[in-house]
Amino acid sequence: MNTATIRKHRRGLPVKRHRMAAGLVAGLVLVAATVQAKHYEVFLLAGQSNMDGRGAKKELVGDLAKWAQLQPDVLINFRAGGLHRPLTLSHGFKPLEPGYSGTPGTKPGGLPSASFGPEVAMGATLAEGLPGKKVALIKCAEGGTSLSKDWAPGAKGKLYEQFITFVGQVLKELQAKGDTYTLRGMAWHQGESDAGLPTGKYQELLTDFIQRVRADLKVKDLPFVIGEVYDNGHRDAVREGEKATAAAMPHAAFASAQGLKTSDKGTHFDAASQIELGKRFALAMLPLLAPAKPGQR
Repeated sequence: MNTATIRKHRRGLPVKRHRMAAGLVAGLVLVAATVQAKHYEVFLLAGQSNMDGRGAKKELVGDLAKWAQLQPDVLINFRAGGLHRPLTLSHGFKPLEPGYSGTPGTKPGGLPSASFGPEVAMGATLAEGLPGKKVALIKCAEGGTSLSKDWAPGAKGKLYEQFITFVGQVLKELQAKGDTYTLRGMAWHQGESDAGLPTGKYQELLTDFIQRVRADLKVKDLPFVIGEVYDNGHRDAVREGEKATAAAMPHAAFASAQGLKTSDKGTHFDAASQIELGKRFALAMLPLLAPAKPGQR
């Protein structure tokens, strides 16, 4: 081998090594991205104060103590207020635990707070019913809000528009991280503020609400579970509307409040009842996720 050939050979070595190293790095980056990417089964939760949650975290003791623990395998992204009350945000997905509630008096950024809603038991029960899947919850609620005004789709439903916008932003953030998702279902608990509506009106409003949510989120048959408001003797029109809507609409179900208790004079569920309500939401939701058999909706 002559001198010119040797020099040419030596000059080529660093170039080849550089190309090999660059290829190796690119491969490692691709593998790392593939390993880190996750797929989430996403469930939405919305409504007024009982969805926001007034269950006292300090009451999660004894037989309820296990519900006070962090759930690292279930994530929640939370928004409360923004219309009549100060806005409270989780600022991204966090491991689920009690405290994602905008209880009156909670300072913006003061999460986890001292109370919780049905998401605690709902998330755990969904995860148990979907083994091998990653469950993520998106919760948007505000106490004292009505379906006839605040949640009504359209120009006057400012909270509805905020809800749809919030869900869209959260899902885009998931995708921006390289993750994927399937929007699997929605739980709704609201109605106390609409107790004065005439018979039949709540069903009309809730039917329109569900149809608009499905259309705006582009999930035609999004499973929808309707939670029953507490029966204080003055909410029959709302309760009847909730049951009728769940029975009439495809891919919908009803979560009863029968046997649940409140921590006040007939409105806000106590800690044990919030846990039970969350279980009922999940157990009503899971059958809606299974492939429909011939003859079923």
